Amino acid sequence: MSKRQMQRATAVGTAVGVMVLLPLLQGCTADALAPASPKAKPGAHIIPTLPTLDASVVDAPVRYALEPLLTALETAVPRRFGDPNKRIPVGGNDRKLVAFEATRTPFTVRVEGGKLVLETVVAYEARAWFRPVIGPTVSAGCGEPKDTNKDGKAGTSEGRPRVRVVLHSDVALTPEWKLAARTRVTSVEPLTKTERDICRVTFIGIDVTDHVTKAVLPQINARMPAVDRKVGRIDVRTRVTTWFTAMQRNIRVTDSLWLQLKPELIRVGKLSLEDSMLVADVRLWAHPRMISGPEPEQLIVPLPKLTPSLSQIGDSARLFIEGLLDYQDASAMMQKQLGARRFYRFGRSVVIDSIRLYPLDDGRVVLAVTVSGGVRGTAYLVGTPTIDHQTRALVVSDLDFDVATSDALVAGLAWLKKGDLLERLRASARFPLDSALEETRERVEGALNRDLTDGVRLSGTVTTGRLMDVLVHPRWLVVRAEAAGRLALDIDRPIRRGVGGGPSRR
Repeated sequence: MSKRQMQRATAVGTAVGVMVLLPLLQGCTADALAPASPKAKPGAHIIPTLPTLDASVVDAPVRYALEPLLTALETAVPRRFGDPNKRIPVGGNDRKLVAFEATRTPFTVRVEGGKLVLETVVAYEARAWFRPVIGPTVSAGCGEPKDTNKDGKAGTSEGRPRVRVVLHSDVALTPEWKLAARTRVTSVEPLTKTERDICRVTFIGIDVTDHVTKAVLPQINARMPAVDRKVGRIDVRTRVTTWFTAMQRNIRVTDSLWLQLKPELIRVGKLSLEDSMLVADVRLWAHPRMISGPEPEQLIVPLPKLTPSLSQIGDSARLFIEGLLDYQDASAMMQKQLGARRFYRFGRSVVIDSIRLYPLDDGRVVLAVTVSGGVRGTAYLVGTPTIDHQTRALVVSDLDFDVATSDALVAGLAWLKKGDLLERLRASARFPLDSALEETRERVEGALNRDLTDGVRLSGTVTTGRLMDVLVHPRWLVVRAEAAGRLALDIDRPIRRGVGGGPSRR
């Protein structure tokens, strides 16, 4: 071979060697990936509107002491009636005369059919006289003291006739939150039908019991308007306003999560008696809501008028609660699944160095994936978070490479897009929600059980239910769920100083 032929052969061999080694050299060289980061679509972010929930019911039994009513009755109605020395004509007949003296017991109280029932027992002694046209006056008595005892003192009979006096008091709260009462005598009759409680002087035809009953009835009835006026002066509105205002204050669940109860309508139901207190079953209708971010504006509305409860509308509370998934925590969860994983395609490979999830202001999120190996740089993927109701998880099932990243891949890195990297990223962008919601539920329940003001405690239970939707918040992924539970106000009786200086409850 000539020298020229040898030179030509060497040049060809070198060229072939370069062609053979070039792909291998390329495999050892990292391609740069540096697309621009994604931008939000202008005007595309619309916050989903939640459906309207049924109003939450807050039980708030309002207690007020019966003492003012009983005191008014005891003061207004005398303990003694009649005069044994004052003879009163019977039925306008001045030949038939009756005189009596009666004493009553303290009033007792109970509730029947939503009415306050007050009762006292009147025991009496009486004497009847009859003056015939001819002859001496004759008389007879019942319940009078017996003959003097061995000490020479007059004895008293324990068998005096008795009359039960029953009063009904319709006590109610008016729409203006005033206490209104209408008290009246509904019956005055012998305590029993036995001989002891029926006093009839048959030989002169006088029913002494009936006469005593008719004499006592107007004396008690005449005093009832004054009793009702005194009850009406009891201040209920001031106290109710205090806790209604307290219910409207923002309740802090976390530093950036707030609960508003938003009470609205107030109704009053049945009355009951509890530990010598009259209890009005008051219920508030409210629309609780949770708000993420800085403390919301606090709007205090005045106490609304009270309306009667026409029907039972249930006793449950309903509200939306929010589970907050921090982007840093979400990134860490994906990093734990995919960090340092190597992905192969066409003899080339990349390693995931870091994963970062962050929001766009259009309802989407960005997944920034930094890789090394066959490609060095950051790829951006975008997608819209949704709820997988079957698995109760937040997912980004439409996650895909952003336009800028896709353009960069088309320019020579399309092999990266064809690998299983995308599917793995989609699969890892799945976040179980029950733990996040349970944490919020516990915080909300803890925030609900609190003293609103002196003597008024709010209590509640919350159970997480149906998942609703997810919002892309600048700080969190906010998962909203419907919750149910019970809310109640425990309105304690204020302390007062009792007789003798000791504390008592009202």
